Amino acid sequence: MKRKIFMAAASLMTLCALAISSSACLIGLYQPEEPKQLRK
Repeated sequence: MKRKIFMAAASLMTLCALAISSSACLIGLYQPEEPKQLRK
């Protein structure tokens, strides 16, 4: 019984880690436009 609970928790944590890492990669691809004052 303890093994099943541990395996379920490990699977859930793995899915959370994958979701967080994939969203971080998508945020890293976003490059906002540089403000005019900083271009000079």
